[in-house]
Amino acid sequence: MHYRFQGRKLNRPSGLIVCLALLLLISISAQAHQDKTAGSTQALGMDAAMLLDGSFVHNVGELQMNITNFGVFGSYPTWGLPMSESPSAQWPAGSGVEYLWSAGIWCGALVSGVPRVSTTQAGVWEFRPGLEPIYTVYRSFEGARGGTRLPSPAVDDDNDNMIDEDPLDGFDNDGDGEIDEDFSAISNQMFRTTYRDDLPECFSSSSDHQPLNVFIVQESYQWENDRVDDFVGVEFWITNIGEATLENFCLGFYADPDVGSRTLPNNYEDDLVDVISQTACVKKGNFNIPVTFAMGVAYDEDGDLDADEPALGEIGIMFMGHTTDPGGETAPARVGLRSWQAFSGSASFEDGGDPTNDNQRYELLADDSNDKKPTAARDYRMLLSAGPFLVSAGETINFQVAFVIGEGRDGLLDNAAQAKLTYDGNWFNLDGDIATPDEDCAETLIFDPLNDVEWANPCDSLSQPMVVTKGDKAWVNNDCLFELEANELCAPGATEGSDSWWCTGRGEAYGGLETQIHWLYGSAPPAPNLRIWPTEGKNVLFWDNFSESIPDVSELVYDFEGYRIWRADNWARPYGSSVDNGPSTDLWMLLNEYDLPNGLGSDSGLDIVRYMPNIDANLVAFYTDTLMINSGIEDSNDLLPPRGYTMADADTAIAIAKQQLGLPGGRSYYRYEDTRVHTGMHYFYSVTAMDHITISDPGGNVLGYGTGLSGDPSSGFVYTVPQSRSQGSWEYDPSKVIVVPNPATTESMAPWALGANNDDPTGLKIEFRHLPAGVCTIRIFSLAGDLVESIEHDLTDQINDGDYASTGTVAWDLVSRNGQDVASGVYIYAVEADGFETAIGKFVVIR
Repeated sequence: MHYRFQGRKLNRPSGLIVCLALLLLISISAQAHQDKTAGSTQALGMDAAMLLDGSFVHNVGELQMNITNFGVFGSYPTWGLPMSESPSAQWPAGSGVEYLWSAGIWCGALVSGVPRVSTTQAGVWEFRPGLEPIYTVYRSFEGARGGTRLPSPAVDDDNDNMIDEDPLDGFDNDGDGEIDEDFSAISNQMFRTTYRDDLPECFSSSSDHQPLNVFIVQESYQWENDRVDDFVGVEFWITNIGEATLENFCLGFYADPDVGSRTLPNNYEDDLVDVISQTACVKKGNFNIPVTFAMGVAYDEDGDLDADEPALGEIGIMFMGHTTDPGGETAPARVGLRSWQAFSGSASFEDGGDPTNDNQRYELLADDSNDKKPTAARDYRMLLSAGPFLVSAGETINFQVAFVIGEGRDGLLDNAAQAKLTYDGNWFNLDGDIATPDEDCAETLIFDPLNDVEWANPCDSLSQPMVVTKGDKAWVNNDCLFELEANELCAPGATEGSDSWWCTGRGEAYGGLETQIHWLYGSAPPAPNLRIWPTEGKNVLFWDNFSESIPDVSELVYDFEGYRIWRADNWARPYGSSVDNGPSTDLWMLLNEYDLPNGLGSDSGLDIVRYMPNIDANLVAFYTDTLMINSGIEDSNDLLPPRGYTMADADTAIAIAKQQLGLPGGRSYYRYEDTRVHTGMHYFYSVTAMDHITISDPGGNVLGYGTGLSGDPSSGFVYTVPQSRSQGSWEYDPSKVIVVPNPATTESMAPWALGANNDDPTGLKIEFRHLPAGVCTIRIFSLAGDLVESIEHDLTDQINDGDYASTGTVAWDLVSRNGQDVASGVYIYAVEADGFETAIGKFVVIR
């Protein structure tokens, strides 16, 4: 057993502790045992280019996870970094129960016979992004503009006869003057970033770092539907950008799982880890197909049953796939887990402790055996590896993993099966030739090998070896052993052509399905673009028809059925959650549903909520006439609006004109009023789309339609707080400026109180309402005349839609200008604004 000491972990820090922690300097070397207590970013060797603010979190599913641009997954809870309050691997969403402290990729190889390893782990960040702001994380989703992917026949987004030649990275990769206009968008939420191990910053936390000279592209994916919302898939492309060949290259994934509620002290000390490698049968369509599980697992020994939110789940780091080589020349012939190692304790490396240099790290990566499964509960880390690979200069290898969580071992295995099915995707005939691959289930194309390759069928010792010469290509059945095992396990005695017979490649008998498209799941239409105008006693929702314009990614048909409107109430910001990551699933309630009248659902129709923006008809007509001549206009940058109109007016008019003309990119709009709200309360809204399924006979004749999938409200929510109306100068009455609640007591503030965090250390508020529509200064005094706080607020930029006005409210957290909670007592306020009479009043605070 490899043991490693991690040091003491902090309980949930207060705002003051976090502020002090960020100023604390902790001396750290790459070889030192890494403490999980808070430290400053400078002391930790972090730089401004590293995303540390928790702004990229997978949050459309039940597993919420922070993503960075330097290879780290998770948020380092308890460390006091800006991102530490973000979900690390929180499950279920909004529960405050975490399953991961951090995780990241390791790469190791022999360079001229000498081991080199580049790592991502706490205190040793040898992967870094570039220093320019462009090296950030980019987000997208299926259906995004420019993100069409195979198997869609319209995958060439910019019509230049190339596919996915401009990946999502902020650069004009194809030199056509446009940025990120032709890439592949996967899943309901996709993040993409890049980093490397040879920049000067890569040495800042590891003085003896010897780079491999690799450039890594990382994409991560998450889906919203219930069957596939308990995992996050990750794909890496690792390119050798150096001149030396990387021999015996091994890929590793390092994880520090911490399982338990954030509210429990020392919740990490009673964890256990395990490794799973097995094959199970899963039903997919008419077939029982095999799914292989190769993953490291972590869980809490007793489930933290004494916590308000017990940790009943198990988290798995699952190997999905990697580059393979049928001849075994440059990569393993099959995907597999090479080794699994576990760490806990403070022993030396020789006695099973933590590796402290590249020689020791590479020894673990290249090890081809697993550690014994521990039986004592502790704070564990684990390392999984795959390989070896031979990576010449300029070559790229591919690697896929998934973070999977489920309730108990059975729940974990069920969700892991869905993750693997999603990664395996489907097979398609993309070359248009029903004869490829051949009838022998050939699924692997050997194309232009480095040298002549002799491939012997491992399932037929009597067959003659196939020789594939350099510059030639051939289809081979690279996983026939796996197919034989699968049919023996999942369909004993099955024969080719039966419903239970299964293989990967599909030859002429199956229509030439020669290409496998990974990470494919037929989900509901993507959520529309939503915005909200909050006002007093009413929230007004506006959305477009984006959901109606996107075909199903798997079926390639337009199957939109309707919209559902959701609201979440009673959110209290549990520790580890935020307005950016949304409420827990149980808080969502369905407000209404509007769908096409076709015998499915409510048949209420969409016209009830259809909306026409207040755009001058003359501007719409201007762009309608222009588009009839030149349909290639994308937005107002292509044709500036006439004098007197804004660019925003023009873009809306172009969208409406395109919709009326039936051109791509056209938009229509919808509007919904929610009047069952209370001013000052916290609300989340979401508009999701539904689809339907087509029921056909064997001849392809449509027999009818059935209920399909509905989007999850977590996929596109908006947070809002209804505000009081501001008072214009023509209607101003200073007596209407009030404080709510008054008196401010624990009970009266409870309905809108939130859990404290670094930015809001009390979680409490009172509101000043019906303020003048101008630049306001609110001064708060004690009865003795001492200035307690001064608040500036600009209400001159009002948003209006008929009788709807923007906020006339300012909130105060009952913290004085000296950073102290105000005491019980009577307070005087004065609200001043140019052109308005000063409003004076008083309120009471009772602690």
